Amino acid sequence: MEDIKNTLRAFIIDKFEIGDDPDFADDVHLFNEGFVDSFGAVEIIHFVEEHYGIKITQRDITLYPMNTVDEISEVVYEKIS
Repeated sequence: MEDIKNTLRAFIIDKFEIGDDPDFADDVHLFNEGFVDSFGAVEIIHFVEEHYGIKITQRDITLYPMNTVDEISEVVYEKIS
């Protein structure tokens, strides 16, 4: 699961130009803290679907919190396990 987290973190830092922001961490709410907006959420879902060959459904989005790197990584891990 650490590999998933590292890959996801690197994608988010690069895609959303976070750099070395000291407020960014794996447990930070990406949306509430302004790191990612709703369009960014779509980009993250597309990335994990393409990169891991999984499908994130509307049901997944409703049932599982996916607001932090930790939470998104956990959903991806469960889907590929």
